[in-house]
Amino acid sequence: MLYRLKTLIEHCLLVIISTLLAVMVVLMLWQVFTRYFLATPALFTEESLRFIMIWTGLLGTAYCFGTRQHLALELLPSMAPPPVRRALGVFNGLVTIGFAVATMFFGGWKASVSAMQQLSPIMQIPIGYVYLVLPIAAVLIVILIGIEIVGLITGQHETPSDAQEAM
Repeated sequence: MLYRLKTLIEHCLLVIISTLLAVMVVLMLWQVFTRYFLATPALFTEESLRFIMIWTGLLGTAYCFGTRQHLALELLPSMAPPPVRRALGVFNGLVTIGFAVATMFFGGWKASVSAMQQLSPIMQIPIGYVYLVLPIAAVLIVILIGIEIVGLITGQHETPSDAQEAM
């Protein structure tokens, strides 16, 4: 049941990230077209691209944590016996959750709330909406890593080092 939820979240994130990337391509092409062919650049595109890139990057971070495609040092776990690998995986997950909650969730929420009165120069939308992706990504990371930790503790999931050895 938990792995279905994890798979669903990862799939939804992938669809959202892919859509945002496609929107970025369209906006970039529109910006080039209006600048070089119409000689009047569309002003909203640069700001939109910047905001979409921020959302894509942070949602992509959550996706990478869920699918274990993030940068990781696997030297120590790969040399340890399986019980130690699981313990290191749980510890790593707890540290990641601690960072996501303390920095991304609370810090991002505070930044988002405090920036709601500040408007973007071109589109006049609250900058707090841009920062809102921090607590959203933090919640997604906590859920995905939490499911991973439950799987490691119950033995239903293997560590990355276990998966490499099985190959």
